[in-house]
Amino acid sequence: MQARRRFSIFILLFLIGLIVILLLFGRRPEEVVAGPAVALCPGPDFYGYTCASGDAFAYIDATHDTQLYQDDGTITLDLPFPFVFYGTTYTSVTASSNGNLQFDTANAAFFNDCLAPDPLPEMGDLIAPYWDDLDLRFFGFLETEVVGEPPDRIFVIEWDDIPRFGENTDDRVTFEVQLFETSHDIVFLYEDVTTFEGNNGQSATIGLQSGAQGLALQYGCNQPVVADAKGIYWPHPTEPNAEVGRETVMAPGVADPGLLYAKGEAVMVAEQLNRGETAVLARLRQHWLTQSPLLTSEWTWADLNGNGRSELILLWHSTIQYPELTHLAVLAADETNKFSVIFQQTLSNRQSLIYTPTIHTTADLTNDTYDDILIHDQTSGQTFVLGYYNNQIQLLTVPDLCTGSIIVRDVDENGRLDIIRDHCTTPGRTTHSWNGTEFAKIENKNQQ
Repeated sequence: MQARRRFSIFILLFLIGLIVILLLFGRRPEEVVAGPAVALCPGPDFYGYTCASGDAFAYIDATHDTQLYQDDGTITLDLPFPFVFYGTTYTSVTASSNGNLQFDTANAAFFNDCLAPDPLPEMGDLIAPYWDDLDLRFFGFLETEVVGEPPDRIFVIEWDDIPRFGENTDDRVTFEVQLFETSHDIVFLYEDVTTFEGNNGQSATIGLQSGAQGLALQYGCNQPVVADAKGIYWPHPTEPNAEVGRETVMAPGVADPGLLYAKGEAVMVAEQLNRGETAVLARLRQHWLTQSPLLTSEWTWADLNGNGRSELILLWHSTIQYPELTHLAVLAADETNKFSVIFQQTLSNRQSLIYTPTIHTTADLTNDTYDDILIHDQTSGQTFVLGYYNNQIQLLTVPDLCTGSIIVRDVDENGRLDIIRDHCTTPGRTTHSWNGTEFAKIENKNQQ
């Protein structure tokens, strides 16, 4: 009897001990589940982020245009509520034309890269619903919307009907990010990502990262992993990893714009020149004339910055139906005769369409002993001067629209060349001269 009692007491003590051990060392349901620093969906990553289907969330049409009409551009937006991302609280976010949000950088890089196996420090704390080379110059909108009431608001950032750079402008994508107040959840929703090129994310990066902390959760990189009317849900962990987060966040910087120019046809010209293919310009001219829509090109050589080496100025345009294809590029050779693109700009924008520009004159129009290039569009009447100002290549606009003849000469005999144009909007003939900061109108005299 006593033996049985001792055995019962032993069993009771054993059970009590087992319960204590489980309470002390067993995983509690509310503890954070942390994965590796860099993870693939469904995760979790080291912070605790996971990803799942977001199909149940409703697409919200944003209506407030940010007016970011750029190819590779960014705009900083104030958040309607503080938002926690990878353990850091933010009150603003920078949206890129190229399909991503950044909290502590302002990098408009068009060349998407994978977040795994290594995050991208230059992209900072990043939300990438569809990081691709998108072009907002002429089509589409980057829009925002706030819906709901505190503390249950949703901030929506939508990339609406935007083409990819260099592709058919009728082939466009529409998608958005939703940021949730209080819960700090994130949702990606895709209204239309079915395109002829880069279809369904085939040329895009999709995921989250904290570049400074070396953390990332990637959904896809150059893979067709998203589809129309689908979504991705990124719940903020209920118990995030307390080791992750920063108290001080640097203000967003600006990416080196020189990096953003290195794309398109001008890059191809530089690469072929560097291979010694001196006939590349003539071949390109013939090739462009066979395209649909066709492109007309011309070029000249000039020493814009006075370094003793001539730069290649390359200008091309299509017919008047396609002003968005009007483009100007400058290629320069270094001491080893290696060419690179140092300036690149589409001459048209949404407010001012440039149709058929031509290179009119090479002359010192700014009285600095360096070459300048006078460019004129007979159709729109717009005139530009390309030159080297303030230690960089710049394209300046000459005021007034003139569709008549152009003469370059020293009208008032002061030793500086003037630009004389006919059939102008105000008055019939105008004369403009460089005053050190701009092309200013001067009185017409001695013009006959």
